[in-house]
Amino acid sequence: ITYGCLNISNEDLPHRTKVTKLIFAAYEQEHEHLKMHYQKALGRVSFSSDLWSNPNLVSFMALSSHFLSCDDSGHLHLDNHLL
Repeated sequence: ITYGCLNISNEDLPHRTKVTKLIFAAYEQEHEHLKMHYQKALGRVSFSSDLWSNPNLVSFMALSSHFLSCDDSGHLHLDNHLL
């Protein structure tokens, strides 16, 4: 990164341990957010998965959750989260 930019020094780039800490912090925040949503679920939480590959045979997998929740006005909502 510093090769093509004369005004960037090594001190301007985050260290790998800093990036690792930021990734773990983002994971923990999203994990708590999902736990809060799952606790508001009416009934059970369902999970579904899908596998596919692109034309270059690169494989992908998706896991999602689905559940019903009720908002403050009493309306039911189908909530979906890509995990």
